[in-house]
Amino acid sequence: MRSRILVLLSALCFGTTGTAAAFAPKGSSSLAIGTARIIVGAGALLLVAAFSPRAAHKKTRARAWLLGAAGMAGYQVTFFHAVQLCGVMVGTVIALGSAPAITGVLNLVWLKKPVTRTWVIATTFAILGVGLMTVSKRSGTEVISVLGVLLALLAGLSYATFAITSKELLMAGVSFQKAMAGVFGLGALMLTPLLLIENMSWLKEIRGISVALWLGVVATTVAYLLYSAGLKNLPANEAATLTLAEPVTATIFGVTLLAEHPPLLTWVGALVVLAGLAILSRSPAQTSS
Repeated sequence: MRSRILVLLSALCFGTTGTAAAFAPKGSSSLAIGTARIIVGAGALLLVAAFSPRAAHKKTRARAWLLGAAGMAGYQVTFFHAVQLCGVMVGTVIALGSAPAITGVLNLVWLKKPVTRTWVIATTFAILGVGLMTVSKRSGTEVISVLGVLLALLAGLSYATFAITSKELLMAGVSFQKAMAGVFGLGALMLTPLLLIENMSWLKEIRGISVALWLGVVATTVAYLLYSAGLKNLPANEAATLTLAEPVTATIFGVTLLAEHPPLLTWVGALVVLAGLAILSRSPAQTSS
């Protein structure tokens, strides 16, 4: 139960991402915000790892580190571009809604860990609820970009790749602080060239710096330390399902901080998501080692 609570707390932190980005200064693109987020987050995670106790671990495959970093870097690029094309809500729910299913497949292929019937039922509930939340945000005349949907699905694949490879590192005995610092550090290096392409002048403003620090420290460092601490004792696919609490959290923050007024169907979808998470929380935790 403790591991599940840690992952749910990480979803609470993740859920602040959209709201925080909404306060970014004008002229800040979604891609620039995502780049700033991962670079600040990587720096903070490396600092945490530097002051964490060293622990012996088994030999790890280099491709696990590289694929994990590529997954996280790819998520920033595809996700933030997807939300530009088809909207924050639709892009978010497609990316997060597809991640648990993709993670379940990768969990079987990469880690040889089969999924459980309870996970299938809980994930079905959660994805259905996310779908209801998506429909409630759309107007009858809205046309969703096909490219945006494809990018959101790629974001789901990127996140699933990050989750599975991170699980492999944790199973090898790598501390969650070192695992996250290494993966995000490599991911930040992969995205560094974007600093030369994107307009980053918004970081000169106090508001811009505040947004970058919140996204990098709270929505990345704190969030992923909580997530990886919980992931250590949970199957990757179960952790991915638990993170579907993020769109529910984002909706609540939108109502309370951005004065948004979601329709009734949004709240119905949120309740369905919570029902799925409740089903998952009542099943015995399956640890992997």
